[in-house]
Amino acid sequence: MNRNQIIVIAACVTLGVGIYLFADTKKPKDEKVADSGHTTMPQQQEQKPESLNIEEYIIDVNSKVTDKATKDKIAQLQQSKSYKDLIQEYKKADKPLAMAYYAVKMAEAENKAESFVAAGDFNSMLMQTAPDEKAKSFLSGNALSCYQKAVDLDSSNTENKIRLAGAYMESGGPPMQGVAILLDIVRKDSANIDALLMLGRFGIISGQYEKAIARLEKILYLRPQNSDALLLLAEAYNAQGNKTKAIELLERCKKTLSNPEAKKEIENYIKSIRKPNG
Repeated sequence: MNRNQIIVIAACVTLGVGIYLFADTKKPKDEKVADSGHTTMPQQQEQKPESLNIEEYIIDVNSKVTDKATKDKIAQLQQSKSYKDLIQEYKKADKPLAMAYYAVKMAEAENKAESFVAAGDFNSMLMQTAPDEKAKSFLSGNALSCYQKAVDLDSSNTENKIRLAGAYMESGGPPMQGVAILLDIVRKDSANIDALLMLGRFGIISGQYEKAIARLEKILYLRPQNSDALLLLAEAYNAQGNKTKAIELLERCKKTLSNPEAKKEIENYIKSIRKPNG
């Protein structure tokens, strides 16, 4: 299943862990999986892309504002650190990266867990359609930092820990830090659907299909109509070469959906599996 298909379906399916769940599930070529179940990343990892210099970016954006009243207003808002109003100004100008920056600044000023979560969610959402790798690195770094601060402020909130785990997996950093968070959650709550879903997804990425299948099957035991688990489980079985089982699960998944576009994408995926080289 290609990334575009997964994203379209994910947009139509109700998710507990949001944008992290349906990133590309193709196994990295150089990744090695140890017998212990832990994932050993390659010794020479691809260097993380340079992050966007947001200060220079905002200066450049402001320099292109031709309306003097707007330019003066932005300068005044920056001086007074009126972050909420700045976000609205850059929203009018359709500059989401500037909005993301000031969302983090506002969260830092408020210093509340819910504020950091809101800023993290906004940066995470934008990361999925980032215009280039620099912007993506900037946004993913923001999301990771915000979720970490939210967890630091309220360590009892499991949902925020799952957000943080997903950010580790998406940021290009050490994904096993995210896995460790998830494993700790399921040790305390073995029926946590969101944590099991994310562990299942990571199992597919790392080629640990049996572990992924076990976790996803557990979700279906608890919630037989869980669309996310059905879709990921189909991907795991297809990766193992069990096309019949994958198609069966996709047909089940299709029945749980009401969105015509999502159903169409599922049908396209089934057709691609049925092809001789699918």
